[in-house]
Amino acid sequence: MKDPIIPMSPSQLPQQRIHEVVSLPPRPENFESIAGYGVVSPETPPRNMSTNATYICQVEWAWSPMHNRLDAYYLYRGRSDWTLWSRYWDDNWGKWEYCAIASVPRRGVELRVAAVHLLFDFWVYDRQESDVDRYHWVNEEGILNVGAIEAIADAVWDAPEG
Repeated sequence: MKDPIIPMSPSQLPQQRIHEVVSLPPRPENFESIAGYGVVSPETPPRNMSTNATYICQVEWAWSPMHNRLDAYYLYRGRSDWTLWSRYWDDNWGKWEYCAIASVPRRGVELRVAAVHLLFDFWVYDRQESDVDRYHWVNEEGILNVGAIEAIADAVWDAPEG
């Protein structure tokens, strides 16, 4: 499993001001996901995040020098479900923790489509339930590049409340 790297200077961040405009893959008709902190899929994800999980990206919120949030996202392919995991930095313990945050049945859903739509669903959940604003920058790319991450964020935070 890829460990997230916390950038310590702007030169370590991926290019964010200029990026390609990306069209997101369409949402499959039967994409019935669940999203929220600690969600458990019908398959029940493992207690520990699998080392075989695919790294999606890392984003950061920085509201003040003493108030920030780092989230790295991973997608785990289970026998019957895709599970999205958040690996977040816990300042209290000084280590990375993790939590299952969304899942969807895997049948007929490709990895990239699952990554895009589960991340979208979780960010919508986080925006509505926790009043989380848009992240401040992308720390790392994984299977999703900055353009795709920005397109998902645009769909979540630039859409009218509804």
